[in-house]
Amino acid sequence: MQVVVAGGTLVLLLLVWVGARLCRLHAPRLPGVRLDEAAACYVDEAASDGRLTLIAREPGGLPVAAPPDAGSPLVFEVALPRDAGRAAVLIVTGQRRDGQTVLRTESWDVADAVAAVLLHLRDRTGLPPGVRFGWPERHPLTQWVRFVLLGSGQTVLLTRHLLHEAEPDPGRRPSVHVD
Repeated sequence: MQVVVAGGTLVLLLLVWVGARLCRLHAPRLPGVRLDEAAACYVDEAASDGRLTLIAREPGGLPVAAPPDAGSPLVFEVALPRDAGRAAVLIVTGQRRDGQTVLRTESWDVADAVAAVLLHLRDRTGLPPGVRFGWPERHPLTQWVRFVLLGSGQTVLLTRHLLHEAEPDPGRRPSVHVD
């Protein structure tokens, strides 16, 4: 039974990967990014110690615990937009919520939004930022069903891939971590 589930998962992963790669061939490039005044101030403040770390979470999620080596991390949320159009420029807003500094934007494609914001922050501050994603606390079968039916679960890999395409120099490339 386990071999059948593993084989089925592998075949589905390959099919989804090939489909995603074919769709990406014709997809638009990373959107532009604009920080509002508060977000720009928070980014500059966080980068003042020589490092810049974002912690990705779902919008409205619980406060996140910062890793000890993260300095002054910024929480980053990507919400689904209210309209059906695809924005050419992401507007990143900043606010303080639950004792944390939160940067938030709207996009239909979370991986594109994360990669675009990381590259923008790198260009703004001169520091290669890092983003940390949390590992979901769901049962593996539930996670597999969500992946097959909804296509969720590829954000980390796709973000990393987009960053590799956009920045060939590893020293300037933003980093992606999963905790």
